[in-house]
Amino acid sequence: MGGGMSIEMWRAEDDDALFRSELQQSVFDEFEWEATLDVADIGVTVDDHIVTLSGAVKSYPDKLKAERAARRIRGVQAVRNDLAVVPPACDQRSDREIAKAAGQVLDSNVLVPRDAVRATVGGGWVHLVGEVSLDAERRAAVAVVARLLGVKGVADEITVKPTPAPGDLKASLAMALQRCASLHGDNIEVTTDGGAVVLQGRVRALAERDEAESAAWALPGVASVRVELQVER
Repeated sequence: MGGGMSIEMWRAEDDDALFRSELQQSVFDEFEWEATLDVADIGVTVDDHIVTLSGAVKSYPDKLKAERAARRIRGVQAVRNDLAVVPPACDQRSDREIAKAAGQVLDSNVLVPRDAVRATVGGGWVHLVGEVSLDAERRAAVAVVARLLGVKGVADEITVKPTPAPGDLKASLAMALQRCASLHGDNIEVTTDGGAVVLQGRVRALAERDEAESAAWALPGVASVRVELQVER
């Protein structure tokens, strides 16, 4: 028999190329819902349900916005964010200036416990260390420094050391997932062991996976969250 590619293989390749093209366009379409995001220098490639973002953006919040937009698309299994942050000249800051500003916003934010989180800066990257009792406090610390001028990235090494879990942690989390309008709580199984939480089941998009994880961390007493949720194709 002669070599070559069968009709079925040609069709499979055509279907795969069409899917990649449609998923890529969906990501660019979703960028339009991020009103302040400048997409002029952002590239998007798709390989087997994995989206890679490349190019450059003007701020670290823009880098996060682009990733969040891609994670909202159904069919995306993972997002690789290779965007470089290149602030315009007017927004450039030295590491010393960024470190000073980081210390000020951490001290002045009511959601971050005073003296609980410390920031050091190198090459525009802010490194956060410390210990808090709630994941919401950790996220607040990351959020306030991420928005500072000149920041190119945030390395989060804050430890969450929770207080003892009140009541039935598993039941409380299951109810929280059911209350969330954007989640199909029936498709998520919760198991707990002390303060350790495991989430299993199915979600429609990476953004729902992120939301379920955030809901778990929001409960007092949660010490760790392992997410084993599968994103539907």
